[in-house]
Amino acid sequence: MPITNLPNHRKTTLSPLVFLALTLAAALLGPTGCSRAKAQTGLKCSLVELRPNPSTHYYDAVVRVDSVTIRDPLKERFQAVTFSSTHDLSTLKFTAEGADPVRLEAGDTFVIPLKRPDWKFSILESNAELCAERFWDRLPPDDRWHPTKTEGMAVALSIEITNERGVLKPAPISLPPEWRLTDETEPTADNAIGTATYRKQRGGRLVEQVEIQYARLTDEQKAQLEAGSPADFLSGWSECAKSGGVSGTIAGHAALVCDLEGVGDFGWTYRFFYTTSGLVVAADIQSDPAELGKTDAEKELERRTDQVFLRYGYGPLGKEEWQVMIELRMNRTGAFHKRSRAGETVDKDFHVSDDEFSAIEKALAEHDFWLLESHSTIGPGFESFISVRTDERARTVSMKNSHEPPFEDIAKTIRGIILPKVNENGMEPPTR
Repeated sequence: MPITNLPNHRKTTLSPLVFLALTLAAALLGPTGCSRAKAQTGLKCSLVELRPNPSTHYYDAVVRVDSVTIRDPLKERFQAVTFSSTHDLSTLKFTAEGADPVRLEAGDTFVIPLKRPDWKFSILESNAELCAERFWDRLPPDDRWHPTKTEGMAVALSIEITNERGVLKPAPISLPPEWRLTDETEPTADNAIGTATYRKQRGGRLVEQVEIQYARLTDEQKAQLEAGSPADFLSGWSECAKSGGVSGTIAGHAALVCDLEGVGDFGWTYRFFYTTSGLVVAADIQSDPAELGKTDAEKELERRTDQVFLRYGYGPLGKEEWQVMIELRMNRTGAFHKRSRAGETVDKDFHVSDDEFSAIEKALAEHDFWLLESHSTIGPGFESFISVRTDERARTVSMKNSHEPPFEDIAKTIRGIILPKVNENGMEPPTR
């Protein structure tokens, strides 16, 4: 998390916050998330107008070519790229053209369809950026994407200081669906920096992230804080404050804020830090701009990857001692496998409806699958397991010669939906 640099204090020993500075400074000097080459000079263009588009409830960019010095500038050589899409220039609508319709000429004017939350366009040839324009400031305020308008910001604003086993640390008290704590390091005698990373993931893809770091202030640092303003104290620890950080208020705390476009995996990081309860708390908010305005239906479609959602295995069954495995994926497809003790195998594919998938999810929820415990006895016998994986968590519950009604009810629901689809009703376990 790229937040701070070394302070301006004269002490040579490293305080906890200096460790925080050392830990966080490197990323500020790292990649900005844009791997394209710097704009060349062979093509100059400018944004003429942001034209409202009633069908998209957003805008189209009307772009004019101001000059072209590229040899043989065939339109088919170029692409118009925005955050949300890529268009071959030759396929775009030209509202003004020169004498040669297949080549770019000064004065050519074309329209780039935009989607929320586009705020920049680039004209590329291969991977070289020839001209680009950022128009975020020209958008109406309500249409400007910003990290502060995201769910990640709401998570960060809910941070409070908690006491866990005598250790004070910051943690969000409100985590919306899809969010979970993915990484945590508590302060130790050797490392005074505590960290916590909260992520929102969907379909195996990172969508938003809040990174928190914190350190306890020494008595000397507390005295320095009391002697001046929070902004003055914090600016001594923040490299970003020296190049544009501003004072602000975050969740009732006097804070120093850095708005860092071009930094982070999604090209924009909002960073704040403040002091509270004898701690310095730093947070980075990074969010995929494409989340803005995304519908529930679009989010559900993103979840439907080929990732395996559920595995249910059981056996042995019958004289052949069949072992059965059922796999169900997030995209509603699945596979039924069975193997006999002699090595005979049967494999069949299937598909479930949304209602059937929901029925399995309902059975897992109603019977508290995430709270079930495994049970087994020593020796041979009938074994079964159910393994479930979502973006937020994963759990496997196993049974051996044990009859647990909640587990059995879930297993019965799975078999009742899947076995008829693959004509394997004979693969029901023996009645207990």
